[in-house]
Amino acid sequence: MIPGQAPRSTARPKTVIFGNSKGGVGKSTLALLMALGLATRYRDASVKLIDLDPQATSSSSLQRFCDQRFSVVQGTSLRCEDGSPNNENILKHIEKERLNNFKKRFVVLDGAAGHQPSNSVFLHHCDIMLIPTSVSDADIYATRNYISGLHDLFNGRGKRQRPACPALVILPNLVDSRDEFNELRHALSKEQAYLGKPLYYSPAFRRAFREQRNDENIRIIFNQTQPYTLWLTSLATQSHRLDKKPEKLFQL
Repeated sequence: MIPGQAPRSTARPKTVIFGNSKGGVGKSTLALLMALGLATRYRDASVKLIDLDPQATSSSSLQRFCDQRFSVVQGTSLRCEDGSPNNENILKHIEKERLNNFKKRFVVLDGAAGHQPSNSVFLHHCDIMLIPTSVSDADIYATRNYISGLHDLFNGRGKRQRPACPALVILPNLVDSRDEFNELRHALSKEQAYLGKPLYYSPAFRRAFREQRNDENIRIIFNQTQPYTLWLTSLATQSHRLDKKPEKLFQL
């Protein structure tokens, strides 16, 4: 048995997705922080990143970190011919982690821009859904519509038995100041979701996906975001403590 591993369990891995129909809101950057943060924080855990974005930004960058504990999945098999998520194949990759012998198992999904909740049945199998957005009008508008689509999916209209749904957490991203965070909080105050801590903008994020000698860019980002990454990974591991649907926006 490999050190750090435990007897095989059939429990489903803790599954996290970063999603928003809007591109450029920071899904891939935050997925990178989550995946590497979990892998470095929990030495007895396996982490799988599933990249659903055709641009493959996060998976291409993280390939170099792959080892027996950290794996990356991406490719056309994750999408149907019309570009929608291939729910069956995505679920197969999630379920495959049940066979992993590590004490803890995590799956992080980097969602694609442009996808709609209505064709994303695999979301029912996630423990928590993290929705990045900036304070721009376009991002806020898209985020509202996206959350509305998620509620339609999870409410299971026309179904007697409603499947499980993940907790929804809005992640303020690319925020320049506390005033911007408050502006975003006010704009989304009517949403039935959680509001996470803001990640303030840093020029270092522009270099998040470059391959640099000794991965200096990754070290800089992790040093600058250490408290946030700690909070983000704790949010994933403790997601079971969140009510699935707060009555109104609830700040964590």
